[in-house]
Amino acid sequence: MDPVFEFPILLPPRDSRGLLRALHAQLRAAILDGRLKPGLRLPSTRRVAVAYGISRNTAVAAFDLLLSEGYLVTRRGSGAYVADALPQPVRRKVPPADAANDRRLNAFWRKPPAAFGDASAAPLRHDFRIGVPDVTRFPFDIWRRLSARALRALSRRRAAYAEPQGQPRLREAIARHVSFARAVACGSDDVIVTAGAQQAFDLIARILVTPGRTVVAIENPGYPPLRAAFAAAGAKLAPVRVDAQGLVVERLPHEARVVCVTPFPSVMVTIWPPRREPLFSTSPPGHLTSTLSAAVALPKPKCSLKSL
Repeated sequence: MDPVFEFPILLPPRDSRGLLRALHAQLRAAILDGRLKPGLRLPSTRRVAVAYGISRNTAVAAFDLLLSEGYLVTRRGSGAYVADALPQPVRRKVPPADAANDRRLNAFWRKPPAAFGDASAAPLRHDFRIGVPDVTRFPFDIWRRLSARALRALSRRRAAYAEPQGQPRLREAIARHVSFARAVACGSDDVIVTAGAQQAFDLIARILVTPGRTVVAIENPGYPPLRAAFAAAGAKLAPVRVDAQGLVVERLPHEARVVCVTPFPSVMVTIWPPRREPLFSTSPPGHLTSTLSAAVALPKPKCSLKSL
């Protein structure tokens, strides 16, 4: 059979999934470059299907796409025609390859902080990276059974949004535990459950930091993910030296409104100056005297926070 168009149509094999895309793209290109002129009547979809050995459904779908995009118009009882007024093709700007130069991104995230580690790296015999648990010690069987039990209970409830600060029963249990284990006087309304420590740091930073204004004192060296959370919130970071007893309070800048310290191993506490007594109670007598006298000069904060 003679070709139905005066230009070649090159299509992939009949069983290819790209048939529709190829036919649509070549007809669209022919309309845009003038090979199919405005007002020209196109052959029927049945004739196109027979000429190019494709299903009629594919031909109909290609015509329908061109019709929806404004390249074709239909006339009742007469078929499809190339539109007189063609839509202007959308010119997409190619984003810059280097994210560091992409002005659409927040300046901080053009060069985000390094992650905890490369998950694809070869396993190490002794891995001391922070934030990477030892999965060989995790009780997966117990976790699987408890998860299945929770899912079965959840399937019997109505679908609804949960309270944003966490499940009430879980917050009540946490409040009872910290009251006993850490002598923290609090109720369930004082507890917020997060997806992890990093989300907690992010929430605290967004609440306490006014971007470009709030000075946050951090330990140097300190916990990198905590530093990243406050930096992302726009805080002015003030690294403070540490010694054998912890952060050197005499070096705290007077303009600091938030102080982030690690008073005990494996415990991260974000405190304001009035919370210094519990922190310094474990310091040697001489160190305690010097740190308290230095902390007295700090400005009075608006509030105090203590991590659970």
